[in-house]
Amino acid sequence: MDEASKVGLARKFKVWFAWQDEAHGRWLQRMAARGLHLRSLNWLGIHTFERGAPADVAYRWDVGADLGDLTYQQLLEDAGWEYVTVSGGQLCWRKPLRAGQTAEILTDTGDKVRRYRRMMVPHALLALFCLVFFKRDWANLTGDNLFFTVLSGVSLAILAINLYSLAGLARRISALRRSL
Repeated sequence: MDEASKVGLARKFKVWFAWQDEAHGRWLQRMAARGLHLRSLNWLGIHTFERGAPADVAYRWDVGADLGDLTYQQLLEDAGWEYVTVSGGQLCWRKPLRAGQTAEILTDTGDKVRRYRRMMVPHALLALFCLVFFKRDWANLTGDNLFFTVLSGVSLAILAINLYSLAGLARRISALRRSL
């Protein structure tokens, strides 16, 4: 019997991107309604849930805040939010939903735009690094060195994922600006 089945844990795989935070939050809310409450999330997209009583719980992701910032953490806790986990530099918070209450960490559209802009920085830096690495080893792609061929292929895949993420974040920012 593995550790997950001993303590009532369940694991689910779901890939999501930074600009899909609202849809991901709704998915986590549906999981909580079935009695699966997020415990952790790894970089591969494997979510670990604790089994418990079904509940109506909002999940929200925040970026650019340091969990060590006790003032920020206290502000969210005073508003009823509970820290859950961190993944990819984003902090996950949850809050029980109550009728008539809004469950948003950021309610101002300008703040949301700034949050998505902050998310773009690491994607842009990683894309630039991969582009430089890939360009440097372009000659090795057709060469005899299998190691550099594989490494360049991985670099190209990471570059593509980051460019896709940047495009998604830019679309999200654009949609938010149109809603102003």
